[in-house]
Amino acid sequence: MSDELRIAHCYDPSTRAYMCVVHLHESPDGTWPLPEHTVETTPTQMPGRHQTLRLADDGTTWELVCDFRNCPLWDTSTGLRVPNSMQLAEPLPANVTHLAPPILDSLMPASAVWSADRSEWELVPDYSGRPLWNKGDGTTADPLPRGRALTATVTDRSPPTPRPAEIMFNDTLDAWVDADRTTVASL
Repeated sequence: MSDELRIAHCYDPSTRAYMCVVHLHESPDGTWPLPEHTVETTPTQMPGRHQTLRLADDGTTWELVCDFRNCPLWDTSTGLRVPNSMQLAEPLPANVTHLAPPILDSLMPASAVWSADRSEWELVPDYSGRPLWNKGDGTTADPLPRGRALTATVTDRSPPTPRPAEIMFNDTLDAWVDADRTTVASL
């Protein structure tokens, strides 16, 4: 028996996905038998993120294939997690991504929207669930749809209570002031 070290490469019998390196053992007759579901062909490429090596159909080469099995997935239209039933080499459906949307806090008037052109989440203004007021007089303003920024005439800063007779929002002070602009209204 020799001191030679020989290896083979193990693959999953159902998917042919690369599993690991195995050490071969020399038989008393001098041969190096391959265990079941192994090949001597060494991979020439390294898989990247969400890729796996898979033994080609003919068993002579390794190919790189996408692999989104067992990773969290999100719906690009809602930003919600979706169940993952992906198979080896199956590309992501058009409305699904492996990229998590950004985590937003309740103070941030924004929402995450998927940009198909850039293949990433983008933050857009979202005042759709917030009360808004007209800067000119403190009256309630119409709601804004998601994606639209505040206009120059609207604020999400609530006017003071109780309210002086006439108030307006001063952008320079970032505060509500009496209409005569001499006294800052308390919030």
